Amino acid sequence: MTLLYAVLLGLVQGITEFLPVSSTAHLTLAEHLLLRRSMPLAFDVLLHLGTLLALVVYFRGELARMARGLLGRDAEGLRLAGWLLVAMVPTVALGFATRPMKQAAKDHLWVYGAGLLLTALLLFTANARARRRPGRELGAVGPWDALAVGSIQGLGGGFGLSRSGSTLSVGVLGGLSLPASVRFSFLLGIPTIAGAAALEGSRLLLPLLRHQALPPELAFPPGSIDPGPACAVAVVVSALSGYLAIGLLDRFTRRPRLNPFAFYCLGLGALLLGTGLLAGPGAGFP
Repeated sequence: MTLLYAVLLGLVQGITEFLPVSSTAHLTLAEHLLLRRSMPLAFDVLLHLGTLLALVVYFRGELARMARGLLGRDAEGLRLAGWLLVAMVPTVALGFATRPMKQAAKDHLWVYGAGLLLTALLLFTANARARRRPGRELGAVGPWDALAVGSIQGLGGGFGLSRSGSTLSVGVLGGLSLPASVRFSFLLGIPTIAGAAALEGSRLLLPLLRHQALPPELAFPPGSIDPGPACAVAVVVSALSGYLAIGLLDRFTRRPRLNPFAFYCLGLGALLLGTGLLAGPGAGFP
């Protein structure tokens, strides 16, 4: 791991976390291309601290409204906060249940290809639905929207299934407008990323803050620079690039224009799936 590689990995994480193209697939692929191995899951999750900061800054208005709602000063803000809390229940349950599989999938190319193909299918379907019907606005989110989006988010973020792509698609298919679904997806990402970073990323962050040696399962590749500066640089870069990516997708999806992302996922997914299957069962990244 060099400083340049840390910058590149932070850039990949920041851009692809919010575009509906699977940050996990892109980050894992980038790690193998640059380092010839996957980094520990804790490192990948730690990079999400940057994208978490980007979300908090970009949606500071909505967060303030929900805070006022919790204080009894904004009924709509309280309602939105409640549905986000409901959505977190299946997210946490499915996230814990699938964690071992997500860790194991990091070394299997074909899994990410299949996940990207599923993402493409969801995006194509959601785009067609959004063109036919305008859908409900953010204030009309209900319990089934929250449970459906929360469930798919528990599976997303791993296996190559895009978290943002799958959640916004499920929201649209459930009857939300595309802009409302995008914003609900992003807002739901705040507690999700914060929780994952606290549970998984802290395994890497705490030893770094205490200037302790990393355990073997979290060790960086031989010859790497000090893990502390590498992680700090990657997090800062992911925050800056993530903020730009949020704004891009937020503006890009005010009208149904998901098909370019779907075609991208389709092409890359087919490439990864074909490469993985041709290499043989259980084959990892080249």
